[in-house]
Amino acid sequence: MLSKVSLVGVAAISRLVLQLPWTQVGLSVFCFYLAFGGWRFIRIIWKTLGRDIFAGTVLLKVKRKVRKYLQERQTVPTIFASTMKRHPDKTALIFEGTDTHWTFRQLDAYSSAVGNLLQARGLVSGDVVALFMENRNEFVGLWLGMAKLGVEAALINTNLRRDALRHCLTTSQARILIFGSELSSAVCEIYSTLDPSLSLLCSGDWDPNSVPVGSEHLEPLLEKSPKNLPSQPDKGFTDKLFYIYTSGTTGMPKAAIVVHSRYYRMAALVYYGFRMRSTDIVYDCLPLYHSAGNIVGVGQCLLHGMTVVIRKKFSASRFWDDCIKYNCTIVQYIGELCRYLLNQPPREVETQHSVRMALGNGLRQSIWTEFINRFHVPQIAEFYGATECNCSVGNFDSQVGACGFNSRIISFVYPIRLVRVNEDTMELIRDNNGVCLPCGPGEPGQLVGRIVQHDPLRRFDGYINPGANNKKIAYDVFKKGDMAYLSGQDLIPLSLDHYHCPSLLFLLQFLFESWGNVLFLPPSGDVLVMDELGYLYFRDRTGDTFRWKGENVSTTEVEGTLSRLLNMVDVAVYGVEVPGVEGRAGMAAIADPKGGCDLTEFTKALEKELPLYARPIFLRFLPELHKTGTYKFQKTELRKEGFNPALVQDPLFYLDTRLCRYLPLDSKAYVRIQAGEEKL
Repeated sequence: MLSKVSLVGVAAISRLVLQLPWTQVGLSVFCFYLAFGGWRFIRIIWKTLGRDIFAGTVLLKVKRKVRKYLQERQTVPTIFASTMKRHPDKTALIFEGTDTHWTFRQLDAYSSAVGNLLQARGLVSGDVVALFMENRNEFVGLWLGMAKLGVEAALINTNLRRDALRHCLTTSQARILIFGSELSSAVCEIYSTLDPSLSLLCSGDWDPNSVPVGSEHLEPLLEKSPKNLPSQPDKGFTDKLFYIYTSGTTGMPKAAIVVHSRYYRMAALVYYGFRMRSTDIVYDCLPLYHSAGNIVGVGQCLLHGMTVVIRKKFSASRFWDDCIKYNCTIVQYIGELCRYLLNQPPREVETQHSVRMALGNGLRQSIWTEFINRFHVPQIAEFYGATECNCSVGNFDSQVGACGFNSRIISFVYPIRLVRVNEDTMELIRDNNGVCLPCGPGEPGQLVGRIVQHDPLRRFDGYINPGANNKKIAYDVFKKGDMAYLSGQDLIPLSLDHYHCPSLLFLLQFLFESWGNVLFLPPSGDVLVMDELGYLYFRDRTGDTFRWKGENVSTTEVEGTLSRLLNMVDVAVYGVEVPGVEGRAGMAAIADPKGGCDLTEFTKALEKELPLYARPIFLRFLPELHKTGTYKFQKTELRKEGFNPALVQDPLFYLDTRLCRYLPLDSKAYVRIQAGEEKL
């Protein structure tokens, strides 16, 4: 309760204020605001207002189009049909491998033939067809043709083998498997264990002796199939389009559901946010079974009429030659590819291209400027997002090192937030009330973003297996009683009340946060930080996953495979940093008290069981692995010690990729690896 003196003082101040002109009152309030730290908020407004206004217009433009397509029940095939009508004879796709050019008319005819063939085979809307094929034009035509009929494609990672491949085919409940002839051996390995009712269609070079019994050659069937539009399904903008398999951060790969609206949102935000043009030519050397290559890249062709050059696989030595040959103006990348390009010997050709933009994610700040200066690429269009997430960010103004931003002035317009986590375990840190703690600028954390199921821009579609969704739900994230979805990889920011300066928009923030109580918390494993201006920076990938060779590696999956191959011994897998190499190399600590592991046989078994990117680069054999009270491996110390023989007394080995075998890792080998002389 206020004392009489306090009341008298307040009354005196009130009378004084009332006697002042309103201009003086306003000036006094403003000075008071600045005196208590508000000048920092004024600086933020001055520095970011133009950026935020542009981002707001992009968001509104995409939101209007999404609302329109939702009302009209549009789909990716119907939007493509409109694109095709605008310029039917323009080149849509170019496959670098055979220099094959497809016009929009040809892509339309091919995809219609696919739809009619599947319809003749009895497939209907809602059925699933698995697609297991390396990059080429036909990949796009096949899933687009399926979508025309309402059939959902399961896009299988071409690196998967045996158990993981069988798992993807089984969980998708596919009625047909279309596979490339280059992957026949992988299909043959699991054919006997597949459902006998699964039909097999092989695309590419046909050799009856190298495919499973009962397989049919796809190309002759498509030649006979009608090229007119198949009968249209009753599909809308929020219905399923296809499935993209995650890297299995907690075990086997999970099928993330991509609906038509999600496909459009991801491609459109990139298109408008980075000021792309329909006349641009995109160089796409990323896998088409992932969202970066198939949505962010190919989506510009289907939705906006660009020409996309598809390459079977990335080639550092041919990269700039291809860009010149096809007059590419935009190139796609992941950070690791940029480092490979910088490691190439300088050539004149690398600056004689027409590339104006590099589009992708994972370009580290340490090589950002070097990449721009050496290759004369004016704009780095860095973005951050995940296939299954309901939010993404982009670095629209080329801030060096940033993967995107979120407005600190009007953050409630795009409600994403950064919450504190234990960087070793990725567990959410909570206050005394059990609610998650938001981060301040400079504090590492993990993103949360609100789910609004009726809004295509913010809905969460999850995975095929409902159990995979349930395992990712967190409660009491922002307030008691709310929920959050724990996913596989994304962004950051925080609420205005943690900006360490008074916010005139705090009330709006509070009102906005009171709408709905379902939140989306992206990836387990991605740690980001936000600076004072709202720019977001990738910190690290920890926890149950690490990134190597452009792929997310599941420690749980690799541990299970290695333990099974080694007679169920304890195995702890984690990522370790290697100087000059992007991502983290896999390292396995193996409990082997008797020293009885046959590395030659072990290596042969690994080649059959795990894709190349998931095989451990380093091995450490020790008497036993220490565990927590909940039987989790204690990896923190193992990760800190890494593969340095000066710190580790246990036997160490490294994978020589040229000899395809593990060699002892002594001090001399360690020096060579540190110097980049060993190819990992």
